[in-house]
Amino acid sequence: MSMHIILCSDSPAVREAVADRFGRRVDRLTVCDSGMELLAAVRSLAADLVVLDLGTHGLGGLLLVSAVEQLAPGLPIIAVSAGADVDARPVVQKGIPHVVLGAERDGEMQALLAQAVGRRAAALGAGTR
Repeated sequence: MSMHIILCSDSPAVREAVADRFGRRVDRLTVCDSGMELLAAVRSLAADLVVLDLGTHGLGGLLLVSAVEQLAPGLPIIAVSAGADVDARPVVQKGIPHVVLGAERDGEMQALLAQAVGRRAAALGAGTR
C-alpha cells in the first residue's frame, strides 16, 4: 500500500519519532515547519494522512485542524505532542485523536494510522458508488 503523510512539526525530535513509528508503511513523508506550509501542502498535494505536532509554533492546533478539514474534507488528522504539557483538549473535542509520543502505549500510533486510513478508504469507496 502506497502512503503519503504530511507532517507539520518544527521539532527534529518529533519528526524522528513520527518517522520511526510509521516505519515502512510510509512511502512519502512531506515535512512542514509551520502551519502555513501545512496548509499549502494540503492544498497542493494528495495525501493519506496529516500528522500535526501541537507543539509547533505559530498557528494553533484547532485553527489548523479546521483549515485542513475545509481544504481537504475527509483527510484524516492525528495530533501528536512530545510531552503532556500541551493542551490537546480542543482538538480531541473536535474528534481528532492525540498521542503523547513519550507516553504512548505500544502500537498506539500504528493503530491510529490503520484506523484513519481505513475510514478514509471506506469514505472514498462510498463516494464512488
